Amino acid sequence: MPPKPFVSIVTVSLNAASTIGDAIASVSMQETSFALEHICVDGGSADETRALIDEWVARSAHIVRVYEPDNGIFDAMNKGLQAARGEYVVFLNADDFFVARDSVANAMAGLKSGGQGNPDLIVGNVTVGTPGGSGVWRHLLVPRLLGRVREWGLFPLHQAQFTKRDLLNSVGGFKAVLRSAADVIQYYELERRFRPTIRRLHCDVAFMRAGGRSNQGFGARYRGVRELYGWLLENYTPARAVLMVAVKSVQTLLGLRIGRCPHSRWFAG
Repeated sequence: MPPKPFVSIVTVSLNAASTIGDAIASVSMQETSFALEHICVDGGSADETRALIDEWVARSAHIVRVYEPDNGIFDAMNKGLQAARGEYVVFLNADDFFVARDSVANAMAGLKSGGQGNPDLIVGNVTVGTPGGSGVWRHLLVPRLLGRVREWGLFPLHQAQFTKRDLLNSVGGFKAVLRSAADVIQYYELERRFRPTIRRLHCDVAFMRAGGRSNQGFGARYRGVRELYGWLLENYTPARAVLMVAVKSVQTLLGLRIGRCPHSRWFAG
């Protein structure tokens, strides 16, 4: 059994052969003084996704494979969470990648495994777009008031959200019946029930390719808002639910940029 990891990185996939190599490479090239594990969960890809994962397993001892059917992306994420052994867990999708070799080390700087002062969450910025492309892209910054102003709709991106595994398990992971908003709802549930301590990073942690499940156009966005609003109505007044959806939407809109997307795949070539 390899040493217990401080951080578990979970990547779920389904027919992601065109992008998962970047995700795995960016994890494998992380330079840390502590142990990592990379849990790759594949629900039954019909392309070369599993072959690519297997190739990386041959040279990266920290990769754990979970190959079994699932009931959607959030059910797959729950499978990854169940397999995780680290104190912290971060979910890096198959079309995402860490932007630098020290992305994880910077997030954990000054922390020790099991340290009493370790924050519940560590959150950083995420860029969304086409690597090295031009046009409309998004730079989603961690709100300055995140963790200080609670239950108003502010949220972090899960690709740059390192969360204590015990805390994730305490809310049952993700709501697998949902298809778009389970990650945001999970954060709101953590905020509502536990008032977690948060360390805010002042740097980009991950790159999220445009066109993923949560940003595939108006239909996906509408579905996400509908799922989120339904959950909010179960826990807040209608007025508060509308306000939180509005704040979330404004936060997303404030991230819009036009021009050249700054991040390319630093590990390619």
